[in-house]
Amino acid sequence: MKSYIADTLIGIFAFDETGNILNFIDFNGNHKKIIEFYNAIENEVVHEIYENFLFELKNSGFYEFIFDNKKLVSITSQKLGYNADFKKVSVELKEFRLNLENQLKKVGIKMTREEILTQYKKISEELTKKQVSQASGHSDTIIIHVITVIDMIKKSVSLFSSHLREWYGLHFPELTDKIIDDNVLMAKLISILGSRDKFTFDNIRNNFNIKESKIKALEQYALDSMGANFDLKLIQDYANQIISLETYRQQLEIYLEELMVKTAPNVNALVGSLIGAKLIAKAGGLQKLAYMPASKIQLLGAEKALYRFLKTGEKRPKHGLIFQWNQIRSAKPWIRGKIARVVAGKIGISVKVDYFSGKFIGIDLSKEIEQKIKEIEVKYPNPPKRIDTVKGKKKKSKKKRN
Repeated sequence: MKSYIADTLIGIFAFDETGNILNFIDFNGNHKKIIEFYNAIENEVVHEIYENFLFELKNSGFYEFIFDNKKLVSITSQKLGYNADFKKVSVELKEFRLNLENQLKKVGIKMTREEILTQYKKISEELTKKQVSQASGHSDTIIIHVITVIDMIKKSVSLFSSHLREWYGLHFPELTDKIIDDNVLMAKLISILGSRDKFTFDNIRNNFNIKESKIKALEQYALDSMGANFDLKLIQDYANQIISLETYRQQLEIYLEELMVKTAPNVNALVGSLIGAKLIAKAGGLQKLAYMPASKIQLLGAEKALYRFLKTGEKRPKHGLIFQWNQIRSAKPWIRGKIARVVAGKIGISVKVDYFSGKFIGIDLSKEIEQKIKEIEVKYPNPPKRIDTVKGKKKKSKKKRN
């Protein structure tokens, strides 16, 4: 037999084709209970009350259930295995909702139309607030904020380190000008050792993982330095702030990796958490990236270069953010565009699978990319020859006038 299921903010009702109510769930005006139930539906979780409700109907001989709520159809058929059908426009369900006040009286719930509307308004507001709260906490939104902060910290560390080099260079100019390129290592050397007098072989070897040849050079530069002597405490405090920022950046990157594995595991497997997060942020979210064509993914982050190409006819960009991926950046220049096209196509597939909650295919896609890169390298071992012709004709040099 067939049963119609109408979900309302007052309760869930089952009735037959003649309109007789077969079973119902009464929320008793409990807002918490109603929100909990609809949150479970939204997340496709089977609520125990709903499962028992359908089980009782099945025991009464009803095996086919008609809904006008797609989420309930999905839960009923996929999670519980019942025969469920969706009817966007159902005369029976529409009639039931239009006469809800009278239907409630049949099961002993006395509510006026005004009371029903008031309750609907209150619960709808609470559900909306809950949905907004959940939306603002979506992982891809958090990913966008985290990668933005990471980029800001990187820029800050670079800027602060530049000032640190100038400041500490007054005391030990040879260190900042010639030997140490790594900003964080330089900050640690200044923080731990401070004065150039402490740049001895033993001090450096015991505190840092630096090659012996470089340690000897540092020691010699310190002995021969012509820098000025002054109180270095403020400089060391400044160096500590840079180290602290770098430590925080590393913590954020670990957190970002966890978020990417959870939110976009396939994208993460292909290009890593940092590039994947930058693509999501640049696109404006996982959904927008999922609906984006591969050609646009390939040029994400190269908008200015593309605009110049369209406006002035300059060389068309071949890649945007994905150039940061090691296998593109380290490839031969004449095949980078071809590799970028392949990678963008695979990212397009992976992000769609991630967004629509598909299975993990990241390893397979990575293998396909590796294979395709090898084929491109074999096919294009040498750069293309320059063609000195215009529309098939050789350029003629202008004759000098006498």
